[in-house]
Amino acid sequence: MLPAANQSLSNRNRKGTRAAVLEAILLSESAVRGEIARQANLSEASVSRILSELRVDGMIEESRIAAPYAGGPTSVISVSKDIRVAGFELANDRLSFGVGPLSGAAEYVDRTDVGPRLAQADFELHFDEGIARMREWIDERGIVPRRAALAIPGFLPGRRNPILPWDSKRLAEFLTDRLGDLPVDITNSVVAQAALRRYAGQDPPEEDSHLFLFVGHGVAGTLVHGGGAIDSFRPYEIGHMVIERGGRTCRCGHHGCLEAYVSLGAMSQILGGTELDISAGDSAAIAARVAKTNCGSEIHERLVLLGVAVGNALNLEVTNRVRIGGWPSLLPDMARDAIMQGLGESLLGEASSVQLDFVAPALGADPKAALCFAAHRFVANGAPMVGGLDQAGEAVA
Repeated sequence: MLPAANQSLSNRNRKGTRAAVLEAILLSESAVRGEIARQANLSEASVSRILSELRVDGMIEESRIAAPYAGGPTSVISVSKDIRVAGFELANDRLSFGVGPLSGAAEYVDRTDVGPRLAQADFELHFDEGIARMREWIDERGIVPRRAALAIPGFLPGRRNPILPWDSKRLAEFLTDRLGDLPVDITNSVVAQAALRRYAGQDPPEEDSHLFLFVGHGVAGTLVHGGGAIDSFRPYEIGHMVIERGGRTCRCGHHGCLEAYVSLGAMSQILGGTELDISAGDSAAIAARVAKTNCGSEIHERLVLLGVAVGNALNLEVTNRVRIGGWPSLLPDMARDAIMQGLGESLLGEASSVQLDFVAPALGADPKAALCFAAHRFVANGAPMVGGLDQAGEAVA
């Protein structure tokens, strides 16, 4: 798992120390030994031993620099760009395939439109077509991905997926059959988004715990623990909190779910255009759409409902910090006022104590989130040479 700042060396095995060192380097893009030791909570002697091992394994690169001061460091370490991972992401009504280095950058991207309610058999057909194209690309370049991840909406380990009512055992067997020895993890889309934010430098691992909420095709959240492991992030399908009995029909089959009121699909019905039009827009473009359609009050009321749902979630998970990504961040002033109003109507205690922030939407960036989660899982397992399929986000033995 990823290292917590207060985790002692005595509580780690070799895999854990390798993971701690690699994570510290990856989060910094490049770092000197002293900084790695501080972030990984290891002695510099221990870091030097791990770095020697990682260098032999081809996991890291070292560059010479001019010493910033007398006796200062003369080299910086970065994760090797030759290590690649693969990511598969079902988002924005499309199935995306990607390959890239551990930084989360996408060197290869392939996207296929699949529609809003994808049957499992159709997913398998599209996956076969996409993986064939991806395999041709990597074979031409002699690339061998070290880990893969599939990010899908609604995934809850050990529970039925309310969005994609697929056979989970069949999905696991299908991926194992198609990917062979390549270890693959299945995760909820919001957890992959949390991984993207961590590796994009938007979410320093030592910062305070907060509820991260992503509002896109669906509405999901996860409680991010300061200094905690991404593996520990538990997805919450907040979008399927019923906020109006007998209300709008949701794709999960229930009525009155939050998602039916505030998702991209719901917004496209109000603003006109497609979900992609909204997700690909900027703040000025979305504000212009609101003004043109004269729907400001309707969107305000929908965002109040989002605030009510968030307040209810905070009543169950004690935290006073919320970060929201997705389309609401394109209308920050309107969204802040409306969400805070909703918080005040449902949260036990003072809503004014909640710190509400908006983060870059990252809509339409698929499959970068899946790539970042695959990179995290590779690092979290100590950069192993072999592995297996993991559906629950736990380390493969």
